[in-house]
Amino acid sequence: MGLHLKCSVSVEELSSKYGPIKRTIKLIKARIALVKSDNGCLIIRITPIGPHSYSKSLGYIVSEPTLHKKFLRQGKATIVLVENAVNIMLMNCPPDSLRVFLSNLRAQWKRFSNVTRRRSLLPVDVPNTSLSLLDELSPLRILPSSNCNSVPVSGSLTALDLSPIGPVKSNSTGSTSRNLMSTPIRKPKNREGMQVKRPSLPIKLGTEESFSHVLEDMSNKTTLTASGTTEQARVISLVKRGVNVFCTGGAGTGKSHLLRKIVGILPPAETAVVASTGVAASLIGGTTVHAFSGIGQMLDSTTEPEDLSDSWITSVRQRFLSDHHLVARWKRIRRIIIDEVSMISSRVFTRLEALARIARDNYDSGMTFGGVQVIAFGDFFQLPPVVLPSVGTKVEGKFAFDSPAWKACRFQNIELQTAWRQAGDSEYYRLLNEVREGRCPFWVRKALESRTCTETNKKQTFHEATIRLCTHRRDAEIRNREKLESLSGENKVFLAKDTGPPSFRPPSSTFVAPTRLELKVGSQVMLIRNLDITRGLVNGTRGVVESFTPPSEGSFPEVRFFTSARGSIREVNLVVRPERWTATLSAGGNGGEVQFTRCQLPLCLAWAISIHKSQGITLDDVEVELSKVFEHGQAYVALSRCRSLSGLRLLDWRPECIRVDPAVIRFYREIRGSRTDP
Repeated sequence: MGLHLKCSVSVEELSSKYGPIKRTIKLIKARIALVKSDNGCLIIRITPIGPHSYSKSLGYIVSEPTLHKKFLRQGKATIVLVENAVNIMLMNCPPDSLRVFLSNLRAQWKRFSNVTRRRSLLPVDVPNTSLSLLDELSPLRILPSSNCNSVPVSGSLTALDLSPIGPVKSNSTGSTSRNLMSTPIRKPKNREGMQVKRPSLPIKLGTEESFSHVLEDMSNKTTLTASGTTEQARVISLVKRGVNVFCTGGAGTGKSHLLRKIVGILPPAETAVVASTGVAASLIGGTTVHAFSGIGQMLDSTTEPEDLSDSWITSVRQRFLSDHHLVARWKRIRRIIIDEVSMISSRVFTRLEALARIARDNYDSGMTFGGVQVIAFGDFFQLPPVVLPSVGTKVEGKFAFDSPAWKACRFQNIELQTAWRQAGDSEYYRLLNEVREGRCPFWVRKALESRTCTETNKKQTFHEATIRLCTHRRDAEIRNREKLESLSGENKVFLAKDTGPPSFRPPSSTFVAPTRLELKVGSQVMLIRNLDITRGLVNGTRGVVESFTPPSEGSFPEVRFFTSARGSIREVNLVVRPERWTATLSAGGNGGEVQFTRCQLPLCLAWAISIHKSQGITLDDVEVELSKVFEHGQAYVALSRCRSLSGLRLLDWRPECIRVDPAVIRFYREIRGSRTDP
């Protein structure tokens, strides 16, 4: 498959280098590909898709390209061709596909710039091949390097599926350009008029199974197991077919990784990415469910006895009538991705589905979510949704799967079962599966008892970056404060810089980054964002503050991080500098939304953290307090943070800590019994 993108394009042709714009060409949908001309030039070919004023392909020779990628995560980038006086602006691109395309563009240009002029000369009597008949260049494999400035390797091809999600119609036509002319698109023919068969790539995969750009390296592993690849490929296949998907699985099975990769291959303008909390939303680059809904706290208000009372529906209709931008947003999207759906209540899910139908003007149509595809991720065996007592007494069931809307969605259920986090300790993964479903047989009890403080070898010393998981946030804060005060030396205080409407203050739990961070030399800290995956500096990596840079350089902490590689601990030193987080929140009960950004060091004190805060984090060494467990699934979340049984130390434990809601057990028994291969 050739290297290409399908997205919106705006081309600015300048009158001269750095001169004024002479002509602007805007295409709502186009195919952008890299091709090679007869004389060896690299060309960006832009082919309109669908009805446009331009019916032929546009071609621009690549020379000294400048790439602007500040908004790449939003699916936007600009290619500046100074020598040709052309700016090519790409919009609504699948972010991962755009990243691969730009990397290949730069690498291919470096290759082509080294070709001698002798090779590019052609006999004058040989006509040039039409632009539309030039074959697309094959993508190059991107190999990661330690300095994160890797260049694709020309000698190693891989089958990358850069096509957008959803069916692709073959309705492309061709167009003119001031640089290159083109005839209407048709299949290339040889001199005898026979169709030319394009050479196949070494790896033959169908369009639906070519996911190598999605199922890439996980947790610094160089290869994927066959079962792990198959599980994730099935999810991708279902997403591409447009059906509703519920992807579940135990802790450490790759749900978050797969979600981020799916987001990366979807057009941003047509995809809503939401989560139950601000922290979860910021981790996936999305918004909260309440903010995206447009009705704010009306989603879970308790003033109505029923989920869909007449008064609630009337209020929602009035809200949409007063905000046409909100209606346009709901009508624009084709799919909604919901992370941590297990922490969304039945009432919120019911109302979210109903308002989607209201906003899209088909409330009575019977199409769930008004025809929007739903892609849900979560594990109901983990922490449950927070339901106010007043709500719990008025509705039956508290989980999203208790909602009639959930059943109407007719989800295709996929349960990921390949262990990535505990890949090196299969016995511990088997133990966690028992705990996940609320079982504690004799062998599990004995294994956990062997890790309690009373049984652990007193001479055994845990790593200095061992972290303690507490059932309550207050307990974690007290321990961190005590440990910090026990250190000698000067305190360094780092205050977050927030930007947003001055009249609205976001809740303290909106960002994972703290408002105020106090550090000393010797402080135990944890990364709260991926900084450099190739070096193991990922969310959850622990370290110790070694020193601070001079005041003239910002007084930033230099941290000695402890990363895990092939079963051994490796130390990495890094000066940690501020990072930026963005969150979109609902502003009060009227459904308006506001956007905030926070600039802060991506660190938190990590002698202890709460179990709730540890969700999504992988730890090598951990101490766990379980005596105060108060929620179903809480013990499982805590135990499953650790990679192996040998890295676990239980400060207190009793079998009664392992609890699962019976409704969750019934739900999983049902979906496992009815599960069929797609």
